[in-house]
Amino acid sequence: MDIKIKDFEGPLDLLLHLVSKYQVDIYDVPITEVIEQYLAYIATLQAMRLEVAGDYMLMASQLMLIKSRKLLPKVVAEQEVNDDPELDLLNQLEEYRKFKLLSQKLSEQHDLRAQHFSKPRQELIFEEVSLKRDKTSIDLFLAFSQIMAQKKESFKQNHATIEADDYKIEDMMAYIERQFSDTRTLCLQQLFQASQSMSELITMFLATLELVKIQVLTVVQEENFSQIYLQKETYEPTS
Repeated sequence: MDIKIKDFEGPLDLLLHLVSKYQVDIYDVPITEVIEQYLAYIATLQAMRLEVAGDYMLMASQLMLIKSRKLLPKVVAEQEVNDDPELDLLNQLEEYRKFKLLSQKLSEQHDLRAQHFSKPRQELIFEEVSLKRDKTSIDLFLAFSQIMAQKKESFKQNHATIEADDYKIEDMMAYIERQFSDTRTLCLQQLFQASQSMSELITMFLATLELVKIQVLTVVQEENFSQIYLQKETYEPTS
């Protein structure tokens, strides 16, 4: 089964999404936390063997430079610094935010005007398996990035094991549905807790995405940075 996750419009779009979750001024966001989330997202794409565009990798290298500079000890005698990559990045984000807001307003006006004119019939084409780039799917993916980073550290501390390559998405979908036999709601992190390898973890996530896509499960998150829960649409508790 071929699963495609549509990208953001670019690395700045991804960064703006991460920054906007803090609901503060761009210049007040904890930049180190944003960098960690961005790098975790890119690492997850690579682990799932999804293609990562070159501009995302270029931004990742720039963010790692900013992170390394912030980790360096402060020099007592401050020297004049000609370039500040962190400030340059925040300025770029602020400019991008302004242009994006303007683009959204123009798009809304276009949609409003389009209602007053007849348009030729258009054929709707849907990809076989595709996830819309909306808040639910992206936040679900970012949450999985953090879980995967934690599991990587856990696997490193355990004894080396040989990973099985015979995990199937269809089998994992059935396994996930069985987890809802006695409950309607399950924490996303709790679902992945029993996974024993990266292959199993990734297959389980792909199965989760498929169940969300076919509306067997829905994603619930009360507020930014809070726990993400999966909820069974049609729940019938076993007796």
